[in-house]
Amino acid sequence: MYMIKKRNFIFLMTSFFLLGTLLPIAAWLINTAAENANMLYRQNYEEEATDNYEKLAYFDRYIRENYYMPIEAGVIETGAYKGQFESLGDIYTVYYTAEEFKKQNESIQGEFFGIGTVLRGEENGFIVVESVLSGSAAEKAGIKAGDFIIAIDGNSFLGKELTEAINILRGEEGAEVNLRIRRGEDEFEKMLQRSKIVTPSVDGMVLKASNLGYIQLTSFANHTAEDFRAKLTEMENANVEGLIIDLRNNAGGLVDKGVEIADMLLDAGTVATAKAGDGSEKRYITEDGSTELPYVVLINESSASTSEILAGAIRDNKGGLLVGTISTGKGIIQKLEQFDDGDGARITIAQYFTPAGHPVQGVGIIPDYLIENIEGDETDLQLEKAIELLEKKTEGAGRSAYVQGAGGFPRLWDACA
Repeated sequence: MYMIKKRNFIFLMTSFFLLGTLLPIAAWLINTAAENANMLYRQNYEEEATDNYEKLAYFDRYIRENYYMPIEAGVIETGAYKGQFESLGDIYTVYYTAEEFKKQNESIQGEFFGIGTVLRGEENGFIVVESVLSGSAAEKAGIKAGDFIIAIDGNSFLGKELTEAINILRGEEGAEVNLRIRRGEDEFEKMLQRSKIVTPSVDGMVLKASNLGYIQLTSFANHTAEDFRAKLTEMENANVEGLIIDLRNNAGGLVDKGVEIADMLLDAGTVATAKAGDGSEKRYITEDGSTELPYVVLINESSASTSEILAGAIRDNKGGLLVGTISTGKGIIQKLEQFDDGDGARITIAQYFTPAGHPVQGVGIIPDYLIENIEGDETDLQLEKAIELLEKKTEGAGRSAYVQGAGGFPRLWDACA
């Protein structure tokens, strides 16, 4: 039997005792050091934040004490609020005053006084006319999609100043506004008179020569999905043989309305996945039950946002073919929110991906048949191709039947990774 000498036994016991005493002390020291480091970090952060806001307060006093003209109440504060949002470098993230927010809401409702244009701001360029509303002052003045608005009432505007430009273009009924337009190499001015703009987002007709239905979507507003359902039912009751859905020059709108329309066109599946900055995801889905009509969707370089969500879902789920040019590439989603004092903001909250996982931001949706209309030619080559594809359909066949024998045009969706 192994025996421990008394001297060794005492040494072992003493070691265990010291170890048992020192370990808690060491742990306490480590925890204390960590807490102190944490406190120091928080203190430095708070001091830095305080210093930053003190600097803002200092500039507020400095401007008021030194500026040579009277300063309108609230101007400096509003500028500071706007600056916080603009500092992100995202032209879609914007602070609104109460009046600006009211006008922004009017767009969603679809009624306001203005000139009748849908506009897009280019990040490093001018304000672009996406589309012109039928019967509007802009249409009567000869303004066209693709024109650049470089000045309003003599004041120049860049794409990043789109919100300010829209607020000036809207106003009292009957009031005039002067636009300076750039079209190609030419520049010219137009005087327009504001009028009430009611923006029906859905229009359509039966193309009698081919017995095909045609539905145009100009935006995705509160009533768009309901109006689309009514128009789709009208086409089905008219016994059309196919459907053309025109998303050209549609700058987007409410995502949920695009998803509702996708639900009418697709069986159960994914419409898009939105990924937020914190890593969370939201999947937009459709349920079973879709139209029996074969359809083709038209898109172009001015089809943006919700238009791209819908087009991407149709392409990846093989619901119908896409014809036209590559879409805008606005693959981000904004939230519009009003604050307690009436002011509000639109802020980018997520980036979305197609059902196949492809990003849209900066890339766009690539059509199955890449066809560009010729400027100055009245022939709508994109519409003609859509009619051709639908007329070549095989009775009762699905998407694959459209592609067969439709040679001469690249099927780009097959080559897109």
